Amino acid sequence: MSSTTVRADEATARLLPEVTAFIERQLDDYPDACGPLRTTVRKVIDRGRCERNETALPLLTHAAITGVPEPAVPVAAAHLLWWRAANAFDDIADGHADATLYGLGTGPALMAALECGHGLPLRALAALDLPAALRESLISDYLDGWTLTNDGRIRDLVNTVATVDPQSVLTTYEHKGGSAYAMACGMTARIAGCADAVTAAWREFGYTVGTLLQFRIDEEDLRDERAAELRSGTATYRLVCAVRRLTGTERRRALRLLAEAADSPGSRAEIKAMLLDPAVQAATLATRDSLLRQAHDLLDRLAVPSDHTTALRALADAAARPAAVGPAADGRTEGTAWASRPSAAAGRPTSTAF
Repeated sequence: MSSTTVRADEATARLLPEVTAFIERQLDDYPDACGPLRTTVRKVIDRGRCERNETALPLLTHAAITGVPEPAVPVAAAHLLWWRAANAFDDIADGHADATLYGLGTGPALMAALECGHGLPLRALAALDLPAALRESLISDYLDGWTLTNDGRIRDLVNTVATVDPQSVLTTYEHKGGSAYAMACGMTARIAGCADAVTAAWREFGYTVGTLLQFRIDEEDLRDERAAELRSGTATYRLVCAVRRLTGTERRRALRLLAEAADSPGSRAEIKAMLLDPAVQAATLATRDSLLRQAHDLLDRLAVPSDHTTALRALADAAARPAAVGPAADGRTEGTAWASRPSAAAGRPTSTAF
């Protein structure tokens, strides 16, 4: 990591207490009669699973535009709350919780997660001391992103390897992960005073980085002995590419192995070998690299050279690179302190797969 990136990261990291304080002020404004809700929301925020770039992305974006990150604190808070809620719902859907979640009963935790991702950030945005039209635009951005993300997560749950194509998976990735990042970058650009066309381009940058992270998560799962996505039969981009290039008996056998993957180490090993086929690898990396080039091109157009722009470029690069496999490889943390657009839109990369 370059010294300029370190300096920019330090400049945004020092604002984490301000993000925390902003959220605390919103919780303090809850009616006294809502004490149990306030307490449970705080526990979900404190104990829940973090997103890698939940505060850094909006703070760096604002600094890349204007030179200072501070005005993006409300967006960073909204983005943090968004991901606490989304990850809580994901943990339930993926089977990481039974009777409890984050040390709470699953029911109370999910109700608090809904408030964390919907009621609380909307109340916070509505209370900002900004022109009414700007506040309304920020709220609309947030709600549009919330809707797209829910669509993407539902797609992720119902898609099957046998019925979707690589382009459909790319749309799922754009909605599931890209829309949250697009929301954060777009709202930040609005607060920074950008024109509508520039705000749309920043939103595109967010889409691109958030989609890149889905490829990174898939790669980390492939390297991880737990192979959670493989066990659950998730229709990942790489897996759909691998199966679609097969026909007849080979295709039927691959689908049978996938159906057995949850309980059979041998079946998982065979599927992993199939996923590492050079042709499958090439198709996956071609799409990923196209996204990364798009992120770089957007930054070249949108931001002048600076420490913060360098850090933002490093954030995009890191989104494309798998982390080392280990206990925290999936971003899960415990007891962490508070630290719509159509898929065929212009400039959006299309699948280069089979």
